[in-house]
Amino acid sequence: MQESARISRGNVLDITTLDARNYDALVIPGGFGVAKNLSDFAFKGEHMEVDKDVAKVLKDFYNHNKVIGMTCISPVLAAKVF
Repeated sequence: MQESARISRGNVLDITTLDARNYDALVIPGGFGVAKNLSDFAFKGEHMEVDKDVAKVLKDFYNHNKVIGMTCISPVLAAKVF
């Protein structure tokens, strides 16, 4: 994640500080990073676990009735969390 922040030159915040009340929506793009870094789906398949901080963010957005957009492989996170 630090490398992604360096490349994008963006102001990247720690996921643990994310509060759904401050955003209109959550969008999680797909790709191998989701299967490898946000979960262990790439290694465990159907027996996967979602990163606890990612799961917390998903639940927070859901509980605040916020839009959650997911593409490619990322919907497996929602399938596991919900």
